[in-house]
Amino acid sequence: MLGRALMHVRAAIALRDCAASAPSDIERHILMKVAAIHEARARKVLRASQSQGRRR
Repeated sequence: MLGRALMHVRAAIALRDCAASAPSDIERHILMKVAAIHEARARKVLRASQSQGRRR
């Protein structure tokens, strides 16, 4: 489960790096939006992982 969260974090970092060098504002905006989605998914996976740990 933590591997999945790490995958989302890595994707977000890569997308933000791409956004930094995007030639247009539209591309930058889209890349940042997708990066934010990956960050949210990483947080969701981490929360699920933490709640599973509490149940045990």
